[in-house]
Amino acid sequence: MTITISMFEVVDNLIPQSYQDELENVLTRFDFPWYYQPNITSGKPKIQNEQFKYSHGFTHQFYHQEHGVQSAFWGMIQNFRHFVPYPEKIHGYYRLKANLTVPVNGWTKDTVQEPHIDMPIPHLVCLYYVNDSDGDTFFFNETFNEEREPEQFTIMERVAPKKGRAVIFDGLRYHGSNCPIESQSRFIINAGMII
Repeated sequence: MTITISMFEVVDNLIPQSYQDELENVLTRFDFPWYYQPNITSGKPKIQNEQFKYSHGFTHQFYHQEHGVQSAFWGMIQNFRHFVPYPEKIHGYYRLKANLTVPVNGWTKDTVQEPHIDMPIPHLVCLYYVNDSDGDTFFFNETFNEEREPEQFTIMERVAPKKGRAVIFDGLRYHGSNCPIESQSRFIINAGMII
């Protein structure tokens, strides 16, 4: 059974404070294994717009449906989805990863990564902010349609990072983030969930 979702929900303190602190402490440790990505989003540019850019960053993959568990830290994170509203709709993870972005020369508070979706099938995303930082996430009115690319992107919502905050949204909604400008780092967990 396929469940259609068109949700967009911002939830502060999605997880208990002790779990928030554990995730922040572990992901910000000097010896946590991060892997450099020259382009933290993938794909080709959809439209030409000076506001949209590619950025480098670091990722840590906990789990991927095609490859299984990929991290020694899986035990800490595997039950994360049980805190997401509507657990009865969630059948597991497609992908669960953490991203670390850092300031990029030339970016402003209005620069945003190329609008993208994480995968072209119906899914639910929980984007969780691990630390207090700047670097808003932009959500666009446009959603993925395999028959045609959007001709333009219009901002629906802009969400500021805050430790413990999560955005739960339809994974077919285009989104992109800003890199931190004033903070030295921005840590998020991206849970792509099968519905």
